[in-house]
Amino acid sequence: MNKGTILFHRDFQFHNGQSGEKLIIVLNTPKDNEPYLCCKTTSKPKFNIDKEGCHSEKNIYVINPNYDWFKMKTWVQFHELYEFESQKFLQAHFKNSLDVKGELKANTIGAIRNCIKRSDDVSKYHLSLLK
Repeated sequence: MNKGTILFHRDFQFHNGQSGEKLIIVLNTPKDNEPYLCCKTTSKPKFNIDKEGCHSEKNIYVINPNYDWFKMKTWVQFHELYEFESQKFLQAHFKNSLDVKGELKANTIGAIRNCIKRSDDVSKYHLSLLK
């Protein structure tokens, strides 16, 4: 799996302890023992942001409908980033909890990663995974 891969996780574990269905985007292509770094997406408007593109001050990147894989306007959220070991992804896949749905265009995942790098809320460690 490479950066830009779109995954549907049927049993996604949120930071608040709840779980549910969620579309997530892989932000990096790990090397050695690095984890996959992922972010959530939503089709529900966030912070009254409607304009396509980077809104790093709000930790949001907006993708217009039908530009990439997403059929609806999509808000990529990176106020919370999620790490996954490759073994966890494999286990979830074999439990039928995780499916690869598509892949973002190279320019889109590049723009999302650049937007994340401009955020004041992303840890240095997570930024190092985007190198």
